Amino acid sequence: MLVDLLLIVLLGPIGIIIVIFRHLGGKKKKTNPKEDKDWYLSFALSKEDAVSQLFFLLSFFFLGVTLLAFNRDFGDPLSWRAILLITSAVGLIGAYYLKTIYTLVFSLVGLTGWWAAQAAQWIDGKAIKTSALFAGLSFLALLFYSLGHLHEKEMKYKRFALVYLMLGIITVTGALFFFSTKPGIGMIGEMTKGASFFSSWQLTLSLFIFLVSLVSATLYSAAQKLLSFFELLTVFALTCLFGIAALLPEQSMFVQAGRSYDFYSGGELSNTGVCWALVYNFAIFFELLGLIFSGYVRRETWLINLGALFLFLLIIVKYFDWFFTSLDKSIFFIGAGILLFVVGWFMERGRRYMISNIEARKQQIPQ
Repeated sequence: MLVDLLLIVLLGPIGIIIVIFRHLGGKKKKTNPKEDKDWYLSFALSKEDAVSQLFFLLSFFFLGVTLLAFNRDFGDPLSWRAILLITSAVGLIGAYYLKTIYTLVFSLVGLTGWWAAQAAQWIDGKAIKTSALFAGLSFLALLFYSLGHLHEKEMKYKRFALVYLMLGIITVTGALFFFSTKPGIGMIGEMTKGASFFSSWQLTLSLFIFLVSLVSATLYSAAQKLLSFFELLTVFALTCLFGIAALLPEQSMFVQAGRSYDFYSGGELSNTGVCWALVYNFAIFFELLGLIFSGYVRRETWLINLGALFLFLLIIVKYFDWFFTSLDKSIFFIGAGILLFVVGWFMERGRRYMISNIEARKQQIPQ
């Protein structure tokens, strides 16, 4: 409990994520791989390991602060982005050398943030459409997902696999979730304004490297039977969906009815907007169903729990998004209560049924 509080206070939102996923698979009394098949769901193998990882993470932060201080004293020869890159790279190397999960999370987020900051500078310099930045971050998230399955090949990197998978799944799900809403559809229209990303050779080269790395890692994972054919198709389908966003011409998502509607003023969607709304709503729905199905096939209870949680939130958010303005408020909230009860009951029964089947299948496997 003390470690959890330290994580939340010192590390902020990412610390909260770490705490959630430390307990996602339930409380574990054993963390020995020979005795506990789900040992890798613990971000720390013991309280002592958690404290040592936390102190190493603090040293990682102090390294970044020290470099910033020295850089300022010498007249800022390096940008803050370069400091972030150096610190994240050192943290990544240290995380693999010492097998520290906390530092790995922040190092991967730091490297992603470094590229996002660099790409934003390239975009601002030549007024390039920001959809290219979104495509690059999406490619990285999908690459994390494929790398996560590659790490499952060796037992010593099993916990690292969980980190990569979490970062990839949460990022992709969050993007699909947002772009399936009316504000998200409007944001797509805003992101497609500007020049093509081919105007910047740095941005073009980055996207090409990300795409090649993603395709190579995904195909290699499938060849090693670490990714199923269904997962392979899903990754490539999402890659195409996010890649198309970077190539789209300017999109008009709202009907111009006497005045300009943007995604904040709640205008009526145009035919183009409706089309993209359908695409992203179908994508997020089937992606979450795919997560649950993948968890059942892989016998991973944490994946079923995560997919069920996201699917429950999606249903509730869509109810508010679609019916809040069209129904009388008393009817709306009565319907919301009934929906919460019915959906929660069915999803909990389905989740428990799948988990019980998984546990039964695990017990049938000879030790």
